[in-house]
Amino acid sequence: MSTTLRPPEFKFSDLSRSSKTVASAADHGPVRITRRDAQDLILLRAEDYEYQDQGIALASRIMRAVLASHGDMRAALTSVFAWTSVLSPGSLVEFATEIDSLLWSSTELGAYGRLQQELHNWKSTAQAIAEGHVNPGSYTWLGDAVAVERPVVG
Repeated sequence: MSTTLRPPEFKFSDLSRSSKTVASAADHGPVRITRRDAQDLILLRAEDYEYQDQGIALASRIMRAVLASHGDMRAALTSVFAWTSVLSPGSLVEFATEIDSLLWSSTELGAYGRLQQELHNWKSTAQAIAEGHVNPGSYTWLGDAVAVERPVVG
């Protein structure tokens, strides 16, 4: 039994009569357009579709590499992302552990935002290391957000 929430539904005639209302609903997530004489349609923003499509492609790419690496996530990630070579061995293990958890939950839920964001964060870290802004192993991740005062200019 699926626990997926069903999107709001509109009749096809609502799309022609009240297109702004239907489009506004689609700004908040997918909308099902029911039709009497054909299969239902799903209306969503192009950006949401493209983001979902990119997430599926990313997850598929990593899963193929995991299978080729006989289940070794760290080996899979280093084969898919060359930039992982600048990460310290400890950071690479941490990266693989985080991606391993997010990969499987993302694919089960069909929601790839956290997977994509985490990959982006690690790639940014690798870029900072490669550019000499951070020495590998010299950074400390903060557990919780820390409030800092805005600097006074002038």
